[in-house]
Amino acid sequence: MEKEKNGFNIFKEEISQNNVLAMAEVLAMVETRFLIGYMGSSMQKMHADLYVDILRKNDLGYIFSDSYDLVQEGALYLCEHYGKHLNDVIGYSKKGKPITIEIVCCKKMMKLMSRKTHDNYRNICYEALTPLYDEIQEETKQDYTVYDKIIESLNLTDNMRIALECRIKGLSFPEVGRVLERAQSTVFEYFIKMRQRYTAIYG
Repeated sequence: MEKEKNGFNIFKEEISQNNVLAMAEVLAMVETRFLIGYMGSSMQKMHADLYVDILRKNDLGYIFSDSYDLVQEGALYLCEHYGKHLNDVIGYSKKGKPITIEIVCCKKMMKLMSRKTHDNYRNICYEALTPLYDEIQEETKQDYTVYDKIIESLNLTDNMRIALECRIKGLSFPEVGRVLERAQSTVFEYFIKMRQRYTAIYG
């Protein structure tokens, strides 16, 4: 999704009435994409539904899917923090790890995701899906397949996978180091090894 690819710059902006919805949309897209590998087809559908919602939200008479609730949940929380930034620290965990506005926002979205991916939510009437949704869903399925195959072929460690996902989400190397509780040099080594493995397989 073009907005997701190019929208990370919005994370650097001050949270305001003008950008709070766009921030929540990008966060929701990133989180649902990240969780597909862990939650499978139900999360893939949620991600695709959200894609369509954001793409068509300005269409007259368009009816949003339940997936857009994630955006609204995130936006409502961000509205409490006007004038701040997503990476502002608002507390610390029991282990002393900083907790940012972005982290709390994503956790709120994840709680809602968990409720929506309950067995009852998986009973989908595919006949009601629009041709546009079918087209986009097929496109995203192909993209996920290629991505997942490449990642699987690299035989990454858990820390490498987390580091890669963090970079995809726009975190800097120092921020990735803080997430993994590793030195920045160690994070660099992870990416050097990943590049070496990728080059060895794909040239």
